[in-house]
Amino acid sequence: MVYTLLNHIQGKNGSRWAEFVREVGRENLLLVAVDAAKYTHKGMICTFYGDILVRPFEFDASMTGFQKLNDLIQTEMNEHDMKEVVFGIETTGHYYEDLVHKGKAEGYHVRILNAATTAREREALLNWSKTDNLDLMAIVQSMINGRGTSSELGAGKVHDLQKLTRARRDLVKEQTAVKNLILVYVDHIFREFQGKSMWMNGKRQKVKPFSHLFGKAPRYLMRHCLHPSDILKLGSEGLRSLSIRENLKMRRSSIETLIAFAEHSISKPKEDLHVEQYLLSQKLDQLELLEEHIKKIEREIEDLFVQTEGAVLLSVSGIGVVTGAELYAEMGDISDFDHAGQLIKMAGTNPIVKQSGDRRPSYYAVSKQGRRTFRNIVYQVGKSLATNNPDMKQKYFALKERGKHPRQAYIALGNRMIRLAFSMIKQQTLYRTNHKNYTLLDQISKKLHVKNTKLFYEQFVSSKISVSA
Repeated sequence: MVYTLLNHIQGKNGSRWAEFVREVGRENLLLVAVDAAKYTHKGMICTFYGDILVRPFEFDASMTGFQKLNDLIQTEMNEHDMKEVVFGIETTGHYYEDLVHKGKAEGYHVRILNAATTAREREALLNWSKTDNLDLMAIVQSMINGRGTSSELGAGKVHDLQKLTRARRDLVKEQTAVKNLILVYVDHIFREFQGKSMWMNGKRQKVKPFSHLFGKAPRYLMRHCLHPSDILKLGSEGLRSLSIRENLKMRRSSIETLIAFAEHSISKPKEDLHVEQYLLSQKLDQLELLEEHIKKIEREIEDLFVQTEGAVLLSVSGIGVVTGAELYAEMGDISDFDHAGQLIKMAGTNPIVKQSGDRRPSYYAVSKQGRRTFRNIVYQVGKSLATNNPDMKQKYFALKERGKHPRQAYIALGNRMIRLAFSMIKQQTLYRTNHKNYTLLDQISKKLHVKNTKLFYEQFVSSKISVSA
């Protein structure tokens, strides 16, 4: 018995490849393997059976190079009476993207191959070496075995949203690195400014002058009068006057703690810390610039996200604009997925299952075989839901009672959110809950600006979607 189309062992991708090969015929296919690079690509032309027609050759990464490749392809097509060209290219950075666009424009059947796939082909040949020629052979072998995908490269609002959310994540990482350097310089100038270990009521506790070290008051002091000698020179009255004049809103307890810490500080004399103070000021400037950029890019994300079908995720308690946009962007176009489990596997948050014979299956850690960026946001979404979504919080505690580690519970909630998001986006329905304090307007208005709140209601509530809250 032969199953119908779309029942291939490799799923839809394998079915489509099998159907394509069956219709065209193996003898009529010309395979072109390309190893992309920044300046000079390398290519090879073969038959479907692996016979090399054009040995590995180089061509530059411009239109002249692509024209050279195209001329060789047309020559071999005419000489061997081939009907279709299968253009296989490995995903090397972003260098392969222009070749994919050009190949599709020429009418070639483009196959995009993951670098891990070609690495497995080299291992299958029992060859640990890695050269451009071996990479080309691995690409050809992968195409013959039906590996790779013919999916279009990302485009449109989802692709733009993915770029914005990933750029924001990079900025946040840079922001964290800058903050860590600021803390290092603060340690050199006034170590106790971040806190001090003290005995209180028979126990050792950490006492901090400020609950948030990067608030308005601590930042001002870091920039203008951080050294213990500056604090002591100002004194209680001076610090209170400074707080009133600059609207720092320093509490009396914070002022008293600062003075007490300054009196017994271990810091070097101020004249020996000129370089540290100069570098600290630079890093504070850099931090302010990064925060400004993050704020602007978050507004861009909001304006774009609310225009997409994924904006329905904002109706979920615990899903903010940034987390919702990042989750939707990493999911990408879901039209080609049959069920949410495929997305979970793409994220690499599916558990590893091992079973043989009549033994019961054993479940291990998540596979981590998918996209790392997708996996990161799944974890963050689960963590947010465990805190801010009443329904998910109950499930979180239930998982904890079953002995799950918090990280495992976050991943489980993240996977649950993927299933929910898949259904909501696919069917264009809003979040439903019986929680008494939930109202859609409150959820949307606290997450979006007024203009975008109005746009959300026009797009999803008033005309297209029935609200159930």
